[in-house]
This record gives sequence, structure tokens and C-alpha cells, in this order.
Amino acid sequence: MPAIPEWVTRGDLPPVGNTVLFAPSDDVPRFTGYDATWLNSGTAALSLALQVARAARPDVADPGVLLPAYGCPDLIAAALHAKVKPILVDVGKDDPAFEPNALESALGPNIVAVVAVNFLGIRERLEQIRRLLARRPGALLIEDNAQWFPEPMDTHGMSGDLVCLSIGRGKPVSLLGGGALLVRRGIPVPAALQDLPTQPDSGATYRAKVAAFNLLLNRRLYWVANRNPGLSLGETVFKPLTHIARADASRCRLIAGNARAYLARSRDAERWWDSEIARANGVTPLAVEESRKGRLLRYPVLCVDAAERERLHAKLDRAGLGVSSMYRRPLYEIPGVADKVVVSGNGDGAKSFASRLLTFPIHAQVRRDDVLRGVEWMRRDT
Repeated sequence: MPAIPEWVTRGDLPPVGNTVLFAPSDDVPRFTGYDATWLNSGTAALSLALQVARAARPDVADPGVLLPAYGCPDLIAAALHAKVKPILVDVGKDDPAFEPNALESALGPNIVAVVAVNFLGIRERLEQIRRLLARRPGALLIEDNAQWFPEPMDTHGMSGDLVCLSIGRGKPVSLLGGGALLVRRGIPVPAALQDLPTQPDSGATYRAKVAAFNLLLNRRLYWVANRNPGLSLGETVFKPLTHIARADASRCRLIAGNARAYLARSRDAERWWDSEIARANGVTPLAVEESRKGRLLRYPVLCVDAAERERLHAKLDRAGLGVSSMYRRPLYEIPGVADKVVVSGNGDGAKSFASRLLTFPIHAQVRRDDVLRGVEWMRRDT
């Protein structure tokens, strides 16, 4: 009798694994120094932030925004919807943050905003960007925290003029859709941008969607979906933003409970990877300053080169370990993006980073055994 494949007996570890909780509450998270507007998506929040930045500079005829050359194509969708030119600035070859000299070179008189992306819980060099903007006033600092959620005990907090959050699928606090724009008190928001429609209440349809998502987090059920050649789970594609609306009341009543559950979760999986990653072959963790590290959404490592990344990704995927190469390529190489952006510089850092990144799940379902298996698979020659 043939042996049963390992991924059948174990299932596949989903890339995201925290269930959406139904614990309605009239409370909503509040953020010191900011006014929050809950919206239909994180992309909508960024677009609205860019519209605020554009409105603050009515004298600029051709407004632009500086974005990292490695990131989610939703950054481009938000800029285009806001009618602000997306200008891509290189990042470090070993770091998802802006390359400092490249950022300074790109900051011209028509720039109305700089978007500082918090990547998987690794924050940008916010203080350094603040100092740069102080020397060249006019651009607002927008923190894109779609992959991180503010924590009361995080001493570094937030410093953007505007801050974007996401509660979409796979985000730290997930309601399968939605986001928030936080506006620092004192930043003017034109009345026209406050007059937004409210998203229709999805009611029973939304509950069914959440139930199906929670069910799919079962490893064996996820294996069925993940191994289906007709599905493209997690594929990075450009999708235009079509509208901005306030989040419906039913979804807003679930934010607080899910945020509390997220903040209460153990960070053991991060610590397991920290303690075991040195035994893996061909990879190293991201070497960033401790002050930039927050609670991670996924555990990132860099491979020695692109070929090794592809080799490791293929075999770790066969093992059902929830590995992801994230966007796989710089923003300017994602289909549908190239003709919509301006690239400042050569983008070599973004290309190198994108070609070597691997990430692993660290959600509530991850066990120490998953981490040990991942390390052992990386130690194998085949």
C-alpha cells in the first residue's frame, strides 16, 4: 500500500489563521491624538488620505506621492483614485524601507505626500522621514499600517499626519473587509471629503462569508483549496479602487472585539522562529533596528539569492507550511502597473529584495512543530 503523502495527513497550514469573531460591541478602538473614520477598505483609507494631502496643496498643478518601489499594488490603486501621480522610490536590497538617499532625491516641489509603509510589522524610519520633510515643507507624512495594528503598549506609537489601517482578509485584525483613516487633530479635512455614503449592511450574507472563511482555516479543508489547480490563492494582481464609503454599522460593531482578541494573542511563533532560524540553510532574518520591530504579521527571511528563494519556496510549499514570497517582484514589474507609475531611480534595491524574500505564517494555529519542520525542510538538500 503506497504511503500517504505528508501534506494529506497533516493538511496545509493556511497563510492566515486567525478566525473572525462575532462579539458585537458599541465600542470602537480610539487612537490618542487622531480622529478615526472607518471605511470600506484599507485602499479606500489611503486614497482618502491622499485626497486630504492634495487638498492641502491646491497650488500644485501636478501633485505626486512617493511610494516604495516594493509593495502591494493597492498603493497604486489608491493614488490613481485620488488623482495623485504615483512615484516609486527604491528601497534597500535587504530592507523594505525607503533607501534614504533615493527618498531625498525624489522629494521635489510637486510632492504632496510620502507614504511610509509598515511592512509586516516592521515600521519605516519615521523619525528620519519627519526630519527630511521638515527641511522641505509641503508634503504630509502618511503611515500605511495595513499590515500592523496599533498596540497600547507599543512605546513607538504613530507619528504620521495621516494613518491608514486595514481590517481586510489576512490583516492583523481581520473582518474580511474594511479599513480606517486616522487624521491627526489639527490637519484640516475638507467638508467634501467627509460627506461619504455608508456601505450597505450585508447582514446574513456577511455572516455566511465569515463562517466559510473560518471553516477554510482548517488545515485539511485548506489543503483541498490550496491544491486545486483552478484556484489562484494569494496571487498578486492590480485591482483599481472604484469607490470610498463608510463601513456599515454591523461591521463596525465587530472591530473592538476582534482587536482585543488580536492584542491578546501569544507571540510565541515569532519567538520560535527567532530561536530556530539560525539552523536553517540559505536564509537570514531581516536585519533591521530593534526600534522598528513591532508585532509581526508574518515572519520574513531573506534568501541568499533569487534561485535559492525559488528552490526553497517550491519545497516548503510542497510541505504545506504556508510559505509565501509575498509580491515576488517590485511594484513596477507587477502586470498592469508599469504604465501607471513613474520610477525614480533604477529600482535595483526593490528588485533584489523582492527576489529573495520568503515569509512564514505566525498566526494562532502555528505550532512549534510547524517551525521545526520548516527549519528541517530548509536544511534538506532536496
